[in-house]
Amino acid sequence: MLKQRSGLARFLTVIGLFLKIFLAFYSLKYKKFWHKRAWIESKKEELYVSQAHRFRITAVELGGLLIKLGQFFSTRVDVLPQSSIRELAYLQDEIQPVSFSEIKMVIEEEFSTELNHIFAVFNEKPIASASLGQVHKALLNNDRLAAVKILRPGIEELVKIDLRAIKKVIDFIKRFTSWGTFIDFDAIYEEFYITIQDEMNYLKEGKNAETIAGNSKKFDIIIPEIIWEYTTRRVLTMEYVEGIKITDYEELKKAQVDLHAVAKNLLKIYIEQILVDGFYHADPHPGNLFVTPEGKLIMVDFGMVGSISPELRDTLVKLVISMVKRDYVNVIAYLKNIGFLRYDIENEAVTRAIEVFLEQVLGSGTDLSDMDLKNLLNDLEKLLYEQPFQVPANFTFLGRALGTLYGICVGLSPDINFLDDTKPYLEKFIKKDEDILQLVKEKARLWGTSVIEIPPLTERVLRRAERGDLNLKTPVLQEEIAKITRAIKFLAWAVIFGFSLTVSAYLFVNQQQSAAIYSFIFTLVIFIVLLKNSRSREKHRKAPHPPVMVRRGRE
Repeated sequence: MLKQRSGLARFLTVIGLFLKIFLAFYSLKYKKFWHKRAWIESKKEELYVSQAHRFRITAVELGGLLIKLGQFFSTRVDVLPQSSIRELAYLQDEIQPVSFSEIKMVIEEEFSTELNHIFAVFNEKPIASASLGQVHKALLNNDRLAAVKILRPGIEELVKIDLRAIKKVIDFIKRFTSWGTFIDFDAIYEEFYITIQDEMNYLKEGKNAETIAGNSKKFDIIIPEIIWEYTTRRVLTMEYVEGIKITDYEELKKAQVDLHAVAKNLLKIYIEQILVDGFYHADPHPGNLFVTPEGKLIMVDFGMVGSISPELRDTLVKLVISMVKRDYVNVIAYLKNIGFLRYDIENEAVTRAIEVFLEQVLGSGTDLSDMDLKNLLNDLEKLLYEQPFQVPANFTFLGRALGTLYGICVGLSPDINFLDDTKPYLEKFIKKDEDILQLVKEKARLWGTSVIEIPPLTERVLRRAERGDLNLKTPVLQEEIAKITRAIKFLAWAVIFGFSLTVSAYLFVNQQQSAAIYSFIFTLVIFIVLLKNSRSREKHRKAPHPPVMVRRGRE
């Protein structure tokens, strides 16, 4: 088997696997010049199956980190086609177990005594095999049933080799593609490296399990109790809890479990972990989630967890509330704030794209006419070409967890509406967020964001004009310039009015009535000026113009 080869052979095998998959898909970019579109699409479908099979076979033979990677993609029904999902799903059940003699040796080394002195009964056949460890059922000397998780012997060395290979693949991607301009691969690798090291320390996993169990007491969830007397860095002993695998839909239906209720409960638990606790289970793949016949969730394997700072958690709360309220202008503002979008991006195009995406993927769907869809695709093409989305490094594992969670919830209940189903649970956040002082501060931040966006937006327009790519759809060029000038003046007065109103409200809320009165008077003056400018703009807008089109650009 490949996993018995030397370290160098394993290293080259991992690199070769990724390069073959990359080149197989990348070659289609050039084959489209002498093949019809239908052939390209057909070939792409074939590659999804063949390359998923290639990855699965190699991952099973090598073990280690490739298994974890394949398990992750086997739940991404939103990313890969069903043909690839079906192929990778076999990884959940194909992990080769370690022999009992090797497992026994690890346990006896950790406790410095014979196995039968620790456990009254120890089942030699594992009940679960994972990429880094495997689980056996055992009976303690006090007649308590336990699940014992043992780190695979020699796994630390295999992980080192795989991490080196993945680092080389990242270096290749950064050198030969442009992906590195909007994804911080080095930061992602560093975070992945630290997470894997933590995952191979079962003492940390035990503490993580207790933390999440303490945070989740109000939910209908079971988290096995850690039995510390029989736990070390390489051996984790916990209470034994039996359940049905969360993706075993037939068994769940036989037990008359409400699948939609399970999906909603899982969703609520993760909202609480991420937005309230700031400490979440980062590896919710089907092998770590089970359901009792009564419909209770069982969550296991806390080696991979994530934490979120209070500041980021605050922003995420506001982002989710804006999504639920369908306030897509604010959604864009918060995506910029946390680093997913650059500040100089074209708001109108990306707002339309985000609106359709959220409604189609997370909501109940939005009907689009052919013309709307064509315009949207054109906007997206320009948007992704000129201002690509960014993936902040600190969102790598949160995004992974949410992506996996999304796949599981859709599998349980295909008709689930993420935006509407989470709305009742988010009401406490919405009420808190609508505090007057909070609204004042929020509006000030959004107005400030608008001011920040003006210089890069102007710079982009001038850059397009300089290279001859500026298109102006206008009856008369001089009139259009005058309209833009009026619009800028109006925007400037609007920003001043907004800032003045914010200061006035802030002074009033903080019991500084005298200063607030003067500030409100000043705000009223600005409002009169703003109203005058508004009427002037409306008058010019209604004035008739000859139907002439002037175009500036390359011929």
